Amino acid sequence: MVPEGWDVVELKDLLDGSIKNGFSPNAAESDTGYWILGLGALGDEGINSMEIKPVEPEDKVLQSLLKKDDFLVSRSNTPEKVGRSIRFRGEIENCSYPDLMMRFRIDQRKVDILFIEQLLKSSSIRSYFRNCAAGSSGSMVKINKGILEKTPLVKPPLGEQKKIAQILSTWDKAITVTEKLLANSQQQKKALMQQLLTGKKRLLDKDGVRFGGEWKSYELGDWIREYSEKSVSSDQYEVLTSSRGGLVKQSEYFADSRIGQRDNIGFNIIPPGYITYRSRSDDGQFFFNRNEFSFTGIISIYYPVFHFPDGDSTFFLNYLNRSSSKFSGYSVGTSQKVLSLNALKSFKAKLPRKEEQQKIAKVLSAADQEISALQQKLGALKQEKKALMQQLLTGKRRVKT
Repeated sequence: MVPEGWDVVELKDLLDGSIKNGFSPNAAESDTGYWILGLGALGDEGINSMEIKPVEPEDKVLQSLLKKDDFLVSRSNTPEKVGRSIRFRGEIENCSYPDLMMRFRIDQRKVDILFIEQLLKSSSIRSYFRNCAAGSSGSMVKINKGILEKTPLVKPPLGEQKKIAQILSTWDKAITVTEKLLANSQQQKKALMQQLLTGKKRLLDKDGVRFGGEWKSYELGDWIREYSEKSVSSDQYEVLTSSRGGLVKQSEYFADSRIGQRDNIGFNIIPPGYITYRSRSDDGQFFFNRNEFSFTGIISIYYPVFHFPDGDSTFFLNYLNRSSSKFSGYSVGTSQKVLSLNALKSFKAKLPRKEEQQKIAKVLSAADQEISALQQKLGALKQEKKALMQQLLTGKRRVKT
């Protein structure tokens, strides 16, 4: 049901010029001053400037250089990302776009460009692209120029468009500020880890005296103790899995809770306060059960479970993750690297006494809490903006102009 005074138009009715595919040249071996966006460059909030490659300024590259206020749409991607769109704001000079994207411009005499930017991000438009996408692969699907031209758009009067765009842009600014604060906090923690986990910076002990003395060289096996109680099944206990954010319930992580259980590979118990990692990979990330789950949490047998009975587990979790790039030399295998717990135990490390470990862990835990609070705030802002978009861009909630 279209609100009174609103129209439904197709994207082609609002275009200034035609829709054009990009060009995908080979990447240059060195910096040329000209760039091309990678497939992952179109983010939810704009362009990821880390996802670019240098290219030679040949004719087709120059013909596909982006201009301020160009719109880009991903024409070939995963079902969740196909049709993702952004407005280019001139963030990168001499930047072109690849064949897997389409470019168009909006006739700003017909519609407010900021309103269209928000509308193209809405859940209804993203659903339209997902439903129209086709492909033989379940992981990569495509939309074409015809589908993009026929994108159905609701169009309120110009004054209402501008007001809606203004409101949603305010939320975008709050999201951007929080993202920057989060990035700064993460960078500060990284710098702290570099200083504290190498002994370059020493903290004060309980008497206010700076820790001294050389850190001693150990094998991690001198500290690690494996937890090996098994003989459990996924039918009895909550199954856990790993994500970028840490350990999560598998039933919440996968849309189909049976995924990850179908091989019946067996499970390890992971009690609160214990550490684990995925042994059959080379990503080297370690995970900590921070008491969010009960003793009966279980995880795949490909995840060894251990703890540090004579050391601070929070300290060691940070130490392991900071040192993870060095573990590749201890991994074995051809197609898939395996880092066994015994191999991890043989890793040589310089470590402080437990009291200093605890002080370092306290500082890093405070940094983690700040990061976690900002992540929660960012998630809440994005969720609230999404709900507001659903109301404003459909006319369920009207604004005063």
